[in-house]
Amino acid sequence: MRPTPAITSTESIDNAAKRVIISLNPKAGSGPSGQLAQQLQEILTQQGYDALLETDLKTVVALAQNAVASNSLRCVVGVGGDGTQTLLLNELPAEANLCVFPQGTENVLAKYFRLPATPEQVANMVINGRVARIDAGRITEATGDSKLFCLMVGCGVDAAIVHQLAANRTGHITKMSYLHPIWKVIRKYEYPRLLVSSPEWGDEILDARVLFIMNIDRYALGISMTPKIKPQDGKLGICAFKKRGLFHMLKYFLLLLTNRHHKRKDCVIRYVNEVHVRSEDMPDAPTQIDGDPCGTLPVTIETVPARLRLVIPPTTD
Repeated sequence: MRPTPAITSTESIDNAAKRVIISLNPKAGSGPSGQLAQQLQEILTQQGYDALLETDLKTVVALAQNAVASNSLRCVVGVGGDGTQTLLLNELPAEANLCVFPQGTENVLAKYFRLPATPEQVANMVINGRVARIDAGRITEATGDSKLFCLMVGCGVDAAIVHQLAANRTGHITKMSYLHPIWKVIRKYEYPRLLVSSPEWGDEILDARVLFIMNIDRYALGISMTPKIKPQDGKLGICAFKKRGLFHMLKYFLLLLTNRHHKRKDCVIRYVNEVHVRSEDMPDAPTQIDGDPCGTLPVTIETVPARLRLVIPPTTD
């Protein structure tokens, strides 16, 4: 399997590092994901690795910290979707390598980097893979609270949908789970003006109604929003739509699906290191990161170069 061509540099993993911590959501322990995680643990143990399967996040973090200190950590394997990987990015030591075992609804991060999804393939990636130091993003609220993200930030209507989904969530999320929150939100959403500024633009303020800040060029359903963004370029991509209302929202969705949004005058795409987003119409408009609820405006969003140490498959010719 080839890693995505967007990766320009990788590092080897110390062969002496044998500790592998497999992090599993406790709610998934008795389901298919839990069974796959156990299979991965068995394969790695048979290959001579010290593979631990844990469902408690605090235990995972403590084990990772100790293994980093003793130079014995090979990687932490995140068994789950994009939200699982973002949680681990925020909680693990910066020196920890993260290996994705995709078991979520969209698995955007895994699909973008062409990461495998079977225990055997993931085990091979742990044993023979390399580390790519990928840019992350950071979102900081007015309170000073901040979070790292792997994929993107959404401000406005898509964030309102994510918050609505989380508020009514009763179990495992599927693609069908989004239908009711989408319909409930888009019928009544007010589409406030989102005012976007950047130190790189001087006094210019970008006026948007729908806004996405991308760390990699991939959204749900395989949508490409900011095609020039690369995972190791130290940049964020901005995709801003200027018109409001249900009709325009549906139009923008179709344009994104057909990759024709960048041809529109009411769509602005830019690349920056840092942006500030606020709204005078709705000062506490919601935000989301990587498909999970975050907080509210105003926020500062910036790139954090080479923050994510992502394990990728070995390159083949």
